[in-house]
Amino acid sequence: MADLRPMLRGHHEAVEAFLTAARAVPPVRWREPRAPGKWSPGQVVEHVARAYEVNRGILRGSPAPVSAPRWVRPLIRRFLLAPVLRRGRFIPGSRSPRAFQPDPTPAEPAQVLGRLTAASAAFEADVAALATATVDHPFFGRLPVGDFVRRQEIHTRDHREQLAPA
Repeated sequence: MADLRPMLRGHHEAVEAFLTAARAVPPVRWREPRAPGKWSPGQVVEHVARAYEVNRGILRGSPAPVSAPRWVRPLIRRFLLAPVLRRGRFIPGSRSPRAFQPDPTPAEPAQVLGRLTAASAAFEADVAALATATVDHPFFGRLPVGDFVRRQEIHTRDHREQLAPA
């Protein structure tokens, strides 16, 4: 299996930058949407925490809350995931599946930030302990672990930008 340490370092840096930005959000802005129809900073943090929680389950082989039919997964991997990995950015306007959507009113900052800190650290530990080189992803199919980690890093970096003041 490939050495994932460099990839995990990049991932860890993305998480730390996200957490730093999230901790800098003033409490009065925590529940305030960035713009009409957009998530508040608290909802963004909750969404990222949920992504880590669900993706830890995927690493461990747990059934995902949602999935695509097996026959369509190679198409999703090629036409939706490959461009993200190549550009290092998500496609603008991408929508999150319902299982990853945050609650309408986010919890207090300490609670959500603690949840994200624990979930992201456990995700990194799970990746480091993997004995396999691939993951069976519910949307992308058989995926190299490195691509899975990179996608999570890109996701976290993209959402980091949403925490900046509007």
